[in-house]
Amino acid sequence: MTIIDQTTFTISCSCGESESKTIHQHGSRYGGTWEPVGSMVKFTVYWNSDDELTVPEITSAQCKSCGADDCHIAIK
Repeated sequence: MTIIDQTTFTISCSCGESESKTIHQHGSRYGGTWEPVGSMVKFTVYWNSDDELTVPEITSAQCKSCGADDCHIAIK
């Protein structure tokens, strides 16, 4: 199976911390599944990834450095 899609999540905090994570969808022209999301180093992240067929979403993120939970989340 090859990579057929990808989504990059970038989380940034007002304290200056920032981190990106790219998640790939593997499959073929007939369908695919998203790889497990895993964790991030600089942020505690809660994901909504109920199944492998839809792209995971970040439901909340908290900066491990300063504790802020109003982090900016960009999806590309």
